[in-house]
Parts: sequence; C-alpha cells; structure tokens
Amino acid sequence: MTRTSFANNMSLFYKLFYGILTILVIVFTLSSVSSYFYARTIFREQAIDSTARLVSNINTGFEDNLDQIDRIIMSIYSEADHNPPLSLKQILTKPGYASLKEQLNALQVMESFFQRLMNLRKDFNSIYIYVSPEKQFSYAAYGRNIPEYSPVSEDWYKETVSAGGRTVIFAPHNPFQLQYNQKVVSFSRVLRGLSQDMDKTDGIILIDLSMEAIESIVDKGGLDSATGILLLDRDGKVVYEGGASIGLDEQAVRKLTSLKSGDRTLTTEGKSYFVSFSTIESVGWKTVTLTPYAEMNRFGNRLLLFDIPLGITALAMTALLAYLLSRKLYQPLQELKAGMAQIKQGNFDYRLEVSSNDEFGNLVFSFNKMTSTIKELISEKYEATLAKREAEFKYLQSQINPHFIYNTLQILSGMALLYKTPNIHTVSKNLAKMLRYSISLDRAIVPVREEIENVVCYMDIQKTRFRGFFSYELMIDEDTFACETLKLVLQPIVENAIVHGLEPKEEGGRVVVSCKAVDNRLRFEVLDSGVGMDRERLAQVIARLDGADSPEPSTADTKSNSIGLSNIHKRIQMLYGPEYGLAIDSVKNEWTRVRIDMPLTANEGEIV
Repeated sequence: MTRTSFANNMSLFYKLFYGILTILVIVFTLSSVSSYFYARTIFREQAIDSTARLVSNINTGFEDNLDQIDRIIMSIYSEADHNPPLSLKQILTKPGYASLKEQLNALQVMESFFQRLMNLRKDFNSIYIYVSPEKQFSYAAYGRNIPEYSPVSEDWYKETVSAGGRTVIFAPHNPFQLQYNQKVVSFSRVLRGLSQDMDKTDGIILIDLSMEAIESIVDKGGLDSATGILLLDRDGKVVYEGGASIGLDEQAVRKLTSLKSGDRTLTTEGKSYFVSFSTIESVGWKTVTLTPYAEMNRFGNRLLLFDIPLGITALAMTALLAYLLSRKLYQPLQELKAGMAQIKQGNFDYRLEVSSNDEFGNLVFSFNKMTSTIKELISEKYEATLAKREAEFKYLQSQINPHFIYNTLQILSGMALLYKTPNIHTVSKNLAKMLRYSISLDRAIVPVREEIENVVCYMDIQKTRFRGFFSYELMIDEDTFACETLKLVLQPIVENAIVHGLEPKEEGGRVVVSCKAVDNRLRFEVLDSGVGMDRERLAQVIARLDGADSPEPSTADTKSNSIGLSNIHKRIQMLYGPEYGLAIDSVKNEWTRVRIDMPLTANEGEIV
C-alpha cells in the first residue's frame, strides 16, 4: 500500500522519467546479459574445440614420429648391401669376426652409418644395435657406454623380441645401455630379413630420443600456458607431464584409462578442469589435456570487464535520454496544468498556444475550446439564475394561498371540536396535515414513516367521504420506517386505486398498502380489489410508463391516471437509475397492483 501511495503522489514527469528509464535499463540489461552469456558460451565452445584439436595434433605428432623412426630403422635394409666388400648385411648376419681387421672395418662402417642416422634428427641421443655378445654397436651424442653391457636379460629386450617385429616405445627413462643422467624416450625393434631366413632374428636396434622430441610435439600442438598435458602409458603411469602442473588422483586415472577417448569435467585440488583425452593407437598411450574452466572463461571475463564501463556509460546516456524524452513529453502537460490553474482561478480568457499537430496539440485545442464553452455556459447560467430567482420570488408569493388554506383548516378543526362534530374535525385535521406535508418544499427525501402517515390521512378523508364504501389495510415492515423514500409517491397511486379502481365498482372494495425490504430494495405495493384492466389497456399504461408511443387513453380520467403514474416513475428513475421505478400488473374485474422499487437507504442516505 505504501508503494502504491508513493507512485500515486509522484509527479507525471517522474513517472515518465522513471518508466522510460526502467524500460531502457531492462532492455539494455537483458541484451547485455544475454550477449555476455552467449559470447561466454561461444568462447567456451571454441576452447573445447581448441583442446580437442590440441589432443589430435599431439597424437598425430606421435604417429608421425613413430612412422619416421620406423622409416629410419628400415633404412638399414636399404643400405644392407652397400659398402662392399664389408656391408651392413655381412656385419649384422655373421656371428663373429674373421680377423681383427674385419672387426675394425665393421666398426668404421657402423659408425659411418650411425652418423648418417644421427644427422637426420637433432633429437637423436643414441643408436644401439645388438646382434650377439661379440657384436654390439653403439653411438651416442651424450653419455658413455656401459662396459660389457648385455641386454638379453633386461625387460626392454624381452618386450622387443615378443613384439614380433613391431616398434616398441618406452616411456622416458635413463638410457638402458649408457651412463647418462638425462631422460630419453626409446624406440626398439627386431631386425629380420637381412639373412636368407625371414623368421630369424638378425639383431635388435634401439634408438634413444631426448625429451626434446616429446616437447617439440607438444609445442607444435599449441599448448596454452594454463593448460596441463599428460601422457599416460597403458597402465596409467605418467609418461610425460608438461604445461601447467596438475596432478591426477588414481580414481581419475582409472576412469581415463578405461575409455578410449572423450572429454570430462574433473575437480581436483578445489579447481574444476575440462579434460580432453584420446588414445595414440600405435603405442596405446593416452594424451590428456586439462584446461581450467577459469581459463576457458577468461575471454568471457574480459568481455565482462569491457561491458561494465560500457554499460555504465550506456546507462548514463539512457538516463539522459529518458530525462530529455520525459521533459519533451511532460512540457505540454505542464503548460496544460498551468492553464487549468488559471481556469480554477476564474480566468476563462486564458488561452494556450497550439505548438504541434499531434495528440498534445489536439488536447490544447480542445482545452481552448472548453474554456470558451465554459465562459459561454457561465454567462447562460448567470442569466438562468436570475430568471430562477425571479420565478422563486413569484412562487413564494403564490404560497400565500396554500398557507391561508392551511390556517383556515386549523380554524375549522378547532370549531369542529368546539361544536362537537368529530367527522369535520378529523377531515380538516387530516387535510391540514396533507397540505403541510405537500407544501414543505425543503425536502425531496423523507422517512417512510412520514410518507405512510400522509397516505393514511388521505385514505381516512376518503373513508369519511365515501362512508364505508371502501376499507384499507397497512402491511408495513417496522424495519422500513427508518428508511428513506422519495416524497409524495404513494398518495397519487392510492388515489388512482380509489378513483379508477374502486369508484367504478358499485360495491366498493379494499386497498392494501405494504412496505418491505427485498434484495437491498425498498418496495411499496398498492393493491386494490377494483375493476382492474384488460391486457390491452395494461399494455398501454406500461408503455406510457416507459415513454413509448401508445394509443391515447379513451377518457380524460384515464389519461390523467397514466400521466400521474408516468411522472412518479420518471422521478424515481431520474434520481436512482433505470433499474428502479414502477411495475404494474392487473386482472380485469379482479385487482390491480402497483409496485414501487427504490434503493434501501437509511436516514443518513447510505444504502443498507
């Protein structure tokens, strides 16, 4: 209720200003928020796509590297018959050396071959070929050979032999055959087909790559500084960790290793990450990237930081625009308000300037027309008031005769008592009451009690006149005595009942007057047992009540009867509305009933 009162007491200018400002702010806020969340979603989707491409690029890089290593290893077969008389084929297929010179030549040939291979890639750390305990060839850019090294009993050797000619990749480790404290990634493969027997193992080649190989692959993928990357082997062990340092617990690793590829949301150490992973088919490793959602929302947050000052500026411009627009709309109304104040002070010569052709211009034009009309009406009303006062003066003069008659009736009543003639006393007393009631012009609304008393006076006079020709009965609800009614509505109807209903009937009759409250209405009914009316005559009387055209009544008395009822009906409707008034019903040679409906009101004028 307080808010409503505050809004109602606010000036129209501020209503317009705050209304326009509110609409603009709502529209701007909704559009800005929608744009922000839409852009944030786009940025996130782009980040997800970028992460997926990163994983794909890294996997492709590993596949390409493996393929390149395989081609390098296969180059042994292309050079197997070169450098006669001592070729790679001869060196690798013979179990031993024929002489010390042959061993020296073999070492020179292998060293030359290894140098050519090492020049192919900068990330090669060492190359090692094992044929037999007597024939082991090793070339390293960094590190020293382990004296009397034998790989036969080591796991990497066994795994390579069991791979059956497939290249095996070993996770970062210290070199198997070297004394070197840096991690390397090893590629190994069985050499077959150098001799005539294709199923015979001619040796095993082991190539060690420095960690730069993996780092180069990751760098080419375009890893973001906030994104972490992990390489997991088949058992879920971390092969490589790069980028931002993010640890995975065992449960998360188990979930990733159980799936081939996909993406997940992972929460670790109180932070949420978008995890994308895929399997490197050739080695069974998994590439896992972890991107913080905070990083993915970074561009959206930048947009928000840009939108905040932009929004403040826009709101300031919106407020200014709303103020100017409200002022533009309010100014004509303010001028109209000033004009109304002039009219209120009685300055009907005041005119407003019509400055536009829109609705405000039409309103100003109508205002000027209204002031002219009011001025003319005031002049007419002043003249009418003068005429009314003159008529009232003449009317007061005409009241001398009714007052004189009233005083004379009072004298007659006193003389009747003096000479003991009660009938004359009763008639003169009742007539005096009726005359006093009718000439009191200061009240149009009276209590029901007074209206009933006036009707009783009239019926007592008529009973004295007709000497038992008719009788009457009152059925008045006592609760209605305190209600109000329009003055002089019952007496004319009772008079019609006696004159037009009972008098034409030789044996006389009875009049019943009732009053009660029905559905918040005050209802009078006057029922007489007179001659009644046929349907045609009843329809004519009802039509005259409603002001419709109807055939003229046949006699002067009947015409006077209809006009009297019509006047009462119109008086009630003019005062209370069309839902109130008279209703008439009748049966020929039996009865006539007139019903009067008015609002049920107490003495103070309030509807009950």
